[in-house]
Amino acid sequence: MFAVSYRGYWSHGSSIVLAINMVGVLLLKPEDKVILFEFPFKDIESILLDPSENFVTITLQKSDIEKQRVFVLETSEKTEIGALIASYCPSLANWIREAEAPLRRVKQITNEDRLRLHNQLINCRRALVDSNTLRKPIDDGKGFLKNTLRKLSAKKLEKLRAEALTNEQGEVYKGFSHTYWAFSKMILPQTLTNLPDPDEQGSLEIFSLILTYSGLFPVNKEDANVNKEEEDHVLLIQSVLDKAMKKDCLVNEVFLQLMKQTTDHPEPNSRVNLRHWSLLALACSIILPVDKIVRKYLLAHLKKCSADFVTEEGKYARFAERCFQKTLGTRRRQWPPSKQEIMCTINRRPIYARFHFMDGQFHAVEFDPSATAQEVLKLVKAKIGLRDTAEGYAIYEVLGQQERSLLNDEKVADVMSKWEKYRAAGGTLSRQSRHHMFLFKKHLFLDEYINLNDPVEKELLYYQVLCDLRSDRFPVTDMEAVMLCALRAQIELGDYTSGVGDYRQVMSHCLPPRLLVNLQKEHVSMHHQSLLGLNVEEAKQSFLNLIQCWPLHKATLFDVTQSFTSNWPKSLWMAVDQRGVHLLEARTRNVLTTYEYESIMDYTPSLNHMLIITGTDKKQSKIIVNTNQAFQMSNLIREYMEKIVEGRERAKSIQNGPDMMGVMATD
Repeated sequence: MFAVSYRGYWSHGSSIVLAINMVGVLLLKPEDKVILFEFPFKDIESILLDPSENFVTITLQKSDIEKQRVFVLETSEKTEIGALIASYCPSLANWIREAEAPLRRVKQITNEDRLRLHNQLINCRRALVDSNTLRKPIDDGKGFLKNTLRKLSAKKLEKLRAEALTNEQGEVYKGFSHTYWAFSKMILPQTLTNLPDPDEQGSLEIFSLILTYSGLFPVNKEDANVNKEEEDHVLLIQSVLDKAMKKDCLVNEVFLQLMKQTTDHPEPNSRVNLRHWSLLALACSIILPVDKIVRKYLLAHLKKCSADFVTEEGKYARFAERCFQKTLGTRRRQWPPSKQEIMCTINRRPIYARFHFMDGQFHAVEFDPSATAQEVLKLVKAKIGLRDTAEGYAIYEVLGQQERSLLNDEKVADVMSKWEKYRAAGGTLSRQSRHHMFLFKKHLFLDEYINLNDPVEKELLYYQVLCDLRSDRFPVTDMEAVMLCALRAQIELGDYTSGVGDYRQVMSHCLPPRLLVNLQKEHVSMHHQSLLGLNVEEAKQSFLNLIQCWPLHKATLFDVTQSFTSNWPKSLWMAVDQRGVHLLEARTRNVLTTYEYESIMDYTPSLNHMLIITGTDKKQSKIIVNTNQAFQMSNLIREYMEKIVEGRERAKSIQNGPDMMGVMATD
């Protein structure tokens, strides 16, 4: 048995006991050892030991019944737990298996398959030559051995020369010999593709950086510091990809350079070759060739090399092919990869990040470099046991005091790269604004998106409301403040006991300092006495019921200022919810005006302003508010309006369905 902490939201408390026997895994109550859950080994899909945190993740097999499939436990004894499970059920030892090892049996590659892949590669090269994309090579007459790494005897030299000439006779096409496509340890005399003069020098510099990273280009070796060398490699990789991402023509050129360096290397397992392959795999996870013929050639190259199940080169090729398939069709990256992404990808590992929650907890989640916010959102929901059908949630990036919800197709790794760039420019930023993190919370508060019968969702919403109260983002009356603090005391302290509990501390967990000044702890204590016998779940439900008394409790509030009328205060709240946009006097429930979505004709965000045009075609009015969250407000308005339109269309199609059936029956 192992004492563990449950990292999620349920009614059994966080402290539990993990028991392992020959049949399966059990979760027990620590007090009386009552079985909470029992998972036979046959029902477990995987056990994951988190590489960066003290987490053990148990994932159950899919079933027809909708139930929690993922359980995350925190323990310092994760290695012992893993070893014990592996001894009882070796098939669950996923953390031992290499990341690139296939989970299913791979079909044996035959010589016919290899010949077919080779012919596909040759056809792609010829298509590239025919497209006039490539620059014709310079014939220097030095022969095939210009690029060899080995010192060979005269006899062996002649033998290899004869073999190479035989091979090249079959592969020379319109002046492009095999050496044009194969590995080179020398600096390129010219670019591989036809480029404008201003870009030519830049692409040759990129190839020099590639050679430097692989160790073929001379660098200063005086500093033997390993960390310094790692930093230098990261900067080299970022320089290569940053230069390549600026222009489409450079993207094609860099991929052709990397394919050249990973073709027919004399020593497939050498450090030089594997560094070239790691760079190609990383490039495939960031961006793909813009030219369709180059992209087709890249895929043929990866498939041919993936057929090698003997060397490390084959492992990198299979990993790069997976990166290629996952990047295909996704949004283009804006930033070169971060250090963390580089170190994970060149070691053929997924990247990971911490995702925080409103109660202060966090989960470490692994994901692919090409993963979008929508894909990572599903992983986070599974981690905390939130049902798959739960909607309206989003991942936010938090930068100091500002937060922004990520768009569905936005790449999470790109956001991490942006953070690294901001931190590198830390001289112009305050220490607080250098703090970045991901936050998971409710984003859209549509009626059909809220289900308080789901214990996980109820817990998430409770802590989100509590955070809004503490940060003075939710207006309450004095009486409501006392009742909310009393309910919080019932949750934190349990039933009232005279002289027990620090009510001031409880109140500070619930309300902002502005409201604590006028609130008496004796009033909170008196109301706490009236809650005798109320359990934690009932107290949280009462807390949420009290919050729901305000009609705008589902609105997201933004601080704005206005100067277009003297009838209103300068400082306002702009509230956005499923009904429309509301302007309120700041930190009050006093609604000054409401604009329903049907009346909003246009809304335009800028860096420091938000313009909203309302009315009809005949008569219009506009309001301008000052805010640094205009784009966040604009996105939220757009999402609500899109969801409302979707709901109407869905209702219309359901209504038309029976009508059409009636017409068909009449016919």
